[in-house]
Amino acid sequence: MSGTQKSLCVFVHFSNQACIPLYVKIYVDEVAKYFDQVILVTNERSDQAAATYEKLNISTVFVKNEGYDLGMFYKVFQSINPEDYAQIACINDSNILFNELLPIFNWSKEHQSDFWGAIDSNANPSFSTHKNNYHIQSHFIVFNRKAIQKLPEFFDSINIQDIYDEKDSKLVRQKVINKWEIGLSQYLINEGLTCKSYIDSESYCQLYLAGKNTNVSLKLYAELIRSGFPLLKIKVITKGKWKDLFRTSAYWKNLIKKHGCQSWDIDSLVKELSLIKLNSGNQLLSWLRRSLHRLIH
Repeated sequence: MSGTQKSLCVFVHFSNQACIPLYVKIYVDEVAKYFDQVILVTNERSDQAAATYEKLNISTVFVKNEGYDLGMFYKVFQSINPEDYAQIACINDSNILFNELLPIFNWSKEHQSDFWGAIDSNANPSFSTHKNNYHIQSHFIVFNRKAIQKLPEFFDSINIQDIYDEKDSKLVRQKVINKWEIGLSQYLINEGLTCKSYIDSESYCQLYLAGKNTNVSLKLYAELIRSGFPLLKIKVITKGKWKDLFRTSAYWKNLIKKHGCQSWDIDSLVKELSLIKLNSGNQLLSWLRRSLHRLIH
């Protein structure tokens, strides 16, 4: 492999809307500070001009929507020469970024490994075929040189066409989680590669849940944010639970406003996310929470 130090981030975005939303632009702009090249890969649209985001080192690629983030990343990876890069990242739009990524990238320089990510997981879904389910969550994973060399072999091993051909959306999701999210980390670890995670999910489970294994990105999002983690799963916003009605201090809006980067337009971000929530099928929950807030205050 060549001695290049060039870096690439493949940012995966899916939307049924014509334009790129603000929260994605904020995330992509911040990511672009840490990579020489950013490819925003998104699903094909009838009006692709409206969804094209070109800015400095950022370009847009449109692909057929299949295989979730695995499919989109794979298609971009097939279009490049991986030997041109010393670092390739796969980041997707399943999170809201509300503060700078500098602490994460500073940490990565101090903790060298073959691949790393923002947060890990030991989640063990019932459909998993792996003995060890430890993995770097695929919404933010970075491959350094040795890991990049292994990616073609990994893709050859998973029969991606089988995922493309699957018509049952539930089974597609399960296959992507099993083969990509969990399978990728396990494949690279079994090949002798080293990995690290900025957030050690097990330590959070020990501290807050007496060791009970869970997806801390969803269950302990408030604790993560208070500790300085700059990402919030968009599912926390769109799939709100009844208990959120009573978690004023941990409510996502308050968390973002309190812990968001003060030099960013956080108000516009929160406004957009509120509209996304209203259009996500949780109108009743939103109305109940507003009503409860008025009663309390």
